[in-house]
Amino acid sequence: MKLVSRFAILLLTVLAAGVTQSADAAVVNRIAATVNGRPITSSEVRARLAPYFRELMMLYPRQGPRFNSELVAAKKAVLNDLVERELVLSDFTTKGFSIKEDQVDEEINRRILVQYNGDRSEFLENLRKSGMNYTEYRDSVRKEITVSAMRGMRYERGIPPTPDEIAEEYKNTSSEYRDILKDRITYSKIFIPAVDPDDPMMTPEERYKFAMRLREDLEKGKIAFDEAARQHSRDAYASEGGRWPSLQRNELAVEFANVVFAAQPGQLVGPLLDPAGFTIVKVHGKKLAAAPSLSKPEIKQKVDDAVRRKKSERRYRQWVDRLRDKAVIRTFI
Repeated sequence: MKLVSRFAILLLTVLAAGVTQSADAAVVNRIAATVNGRPITSSEVRARLAPYFRELMMLYPRQGPRFNSELVAAKKAVLNDLVERELVLSDFTTKGFSIKEDQVDEEINRRILVQYNGDRSEFLENLRKSGMNYTEYRDSVRKEITVSAMRGMRYERGIPPTPDEIAEEYKNTSSEYRDILKDRITYSKIFIPAVDPDDPMMTPEERYKFAMRLREDLEKGKIAFDEAARQHSRDAYASEGGRWPSLQRNELAVEFANVVFAAQPGQLVGPLLDPAGFTIVKVHGKKLAAAPSLSKPEIKQKVDDAVRRKKSERRYRQWVDRLRDKAVIRTFI
């Protein structure tokens, strides 16, 4: 199939379904792998991959080698995590071992916050598209919490962390505990529609190539960003040089927020696949929400757990490697 045709189909698919699945993706819940006879389903793999897949589709609209290599690496990492989960579960007698339902709720809510900006309806829609229902997803999360608890029972007892160790860990990771929905960002944006009303004969592929050339000109300094926005952008702030007002993370589409918040001030990002075209962004500044105080008992406990986990990582990995060597593992994807 010619590139223009493939690209047009891809774009139409994204516009119709949201950046979630490719045009010919069929939701079939096959067995992705087995660990000592315990199945891992393809829907589990898809559900784990969904947030990252959406970002890759936005970053690499034409897919291509880099898209494929990053997707393969992500799928391999997800499958490896799921295999490790089953290895640990199969080595324990779990009879009588229970996880509280509010722990499962808390972890699911944390993932919805981080991966979907707290939008539960979007989370449920992407779960549906992955072929996994909520009960199955909840069971998968319960298994992961169980594995984490089992690891703690076996390897994280030891000598408690010192106050200095806790303080150092908090210093390095405090931003992980903040309310990310309160993060704010300022940026300028150039939006190139996939179909230009002034020139409807141009294909989406040609519009994308134009956006790529414009990005190159911006990088080389051939044109200033504000001038390029006034000339070529088709959005509400084009006349102001493309500069948008300060926005909170939850005011942005999830995958777009993840991409632009990962950029550094002054960095150009894109062309990104927008719901109706292609977007080039220049990040000006970010103001991240304040981290919660270490004096809060729940935060101190999380930091304490993190220090213990790092201390026991080497022994834990050796144990998992031994389990892997003895296990019968079959992969089918």
